[in-house]
Amino acid sequence: MERLLNRFVGNISPSALLVSSFFWTWLDVVVFGPAVYEAAGVEMPTMPMVLSFASSIAVLAAAAASERLRSLLTRPRGFAGAAFLCGTIGTLLLFAGAHGQRPELLLAAGIVVGLFEGAGIVTVGAVATCQGTTNALIHIAAALPMNIVVILLVVFLVPSASLVLTALLPLLSALSFAVYLARTFNRTALATVLVPSRVSRPSGSAIHRRFGANGNFLCIVLAVTVAFGVVNAQTIEVTGNGPFDAYSGLVVRALVSAVVFVGYVRYSWRPQAIFNVALIVMAVSLVASAVVVAGAVQLVFLAGYVCFDLLIWALIVGMNHGSGISVLRTVCVVQAVDQAGILLGTFIPWAGDGQAVAIANAALGVAVMLLVMRLLVRDRSVVENMGGNDYGLGAGEPDPAAAAAREDGCGAALAPTESGEIPNLALQGSLDEIAGRYFLSSREVDILALLVAGRSGPYIADHFCISANTVKTHIRHIYTKLDVHDRQELLDLVQATLITNG
Repeated sequence: MERLLNRFVGNISPSALLVSSFFWTWLDVVVFGPAVYEAAGVEMPTMPMVLSFASSIAVLAAAAASERLRSLLTRPRGFAGAAFLCGTIGTLLLFAGAHGQRPELLLAAGIVVGLFEGAGIVTVGAVATCQGTTNALIHIAAALPMNIVVILLVVFLVPSASLVLTALLPLLSALSFAVYLARTFNRTALATVLVPSRVSRPSGSAIHRRFGANGNFLCIVLAVTVAFGVVNAQTIEVTGNGPFDAYSGLVVRALVSAVVFVGYVRYSWRPQAIFNVALIVMAVSLVASAVVVAGAVQLVFLAGYVCFDLLIWALIVGMNHGSGISVLRTVCVVQAVDQAGILLGTFIPWAGDGQAVAIANAALGVAVMLLVMRLLVRDRSVVENMGGNDYGLGAGEPDPAAAAAREDGCGAALAPTESGEIPNLALQGSLDEIAGRYFLSSREVDILALLVAGRSGPYIADHFCISANTVKTHIRHIYTKLDVHDRQELLDLVQATLITNG
């Protein structure tokens, strides 16, 4: 299974996907879903959900401020303790409060559940973003469709079995995380999100230097998530009474995630294009909802929101690059804003008034449009960094970083001969070792050799008689599997392997 994943989508282990899948499933069925309350035979109250969101925001804010807390939550024992004490016990406490009609237990359960919600977001964020922009998107896009299987079990099992499975999900996530960190390679990758990004001098706005995230983007996240909270609350009110009706939004989320995942892996969709389309779809559907009252408009918005929600993780990595702070701190900041937006949108007083909701949606849609225009005009690099570095080469000249490395005499190898081969046995041995370690195909090895030699995209396409888009696809796969973001990082990896091999 792991070899298959590595061959087609990069260095994403099955245990890493299970960590996210089990956690997101627990989050959906406990915080957003009525499964626990249905097992207790009561209606789902709102106060525990409000408290859980508030607690998770507090945890994320504390993790953003405390490097020690971030480090603790990304250790197997730290995450396992949070999973048992807050996840499993919180779920059982929620059931006990609902079954016994004990408001004090429900309030305590909401706080405890929220603590694990925040801790889980920190840990899953670390696992998802530790291997670069592309892997962050692929990881989350693959994990969300996987949890639909567990959701089906939770929904259609008898109440007692559903409750047991729900209570076990945090422990299963913690177990998967321990298995994930059993490999030295994964521990090394995870450590990269805890340390500041490599920069000689932090640049950008004060917000970017402090949080590793663009201020305009944080405003967009807040506006979009408030809109999601409003639409989600409205969708819940119009769903039927069947056991699966309450999870209709989750079905849309899983299906769209699967489409994005297959499309991105198979056809190399550019994240920038998905990001732009998703924002436009959400903004237009929000404005349209003020004029047309139809469930289809809400589903269109939810589809756009899923794309945006997936791309947040890729954007986090791209924005953090060059900020001088750790990626995980950026994760905590962005996700705290995300949670705050959902909380506001779901529980603000006018959420139940149809006319007020329509006006609010239209206002939010206009706000998203204006914020996007501002982002694209003033901070275009935020979007460009999301995917460009993962492809490495464009259609023009070789990467400037690689050219500079050749001039300095470091990182670059001997130029290939007319046959495309590199007459450096030590280098060839290092490339073979990298190919075996990262499961590169024979064609990817050939292209890797030319990349190391400083050849441009058009040269590679002409040499192998393939299209420029095919070259870009191969380069993206190479960068994903090797966990590098640009040509210079690729050269650094090859040079490190050369030095290790003596």
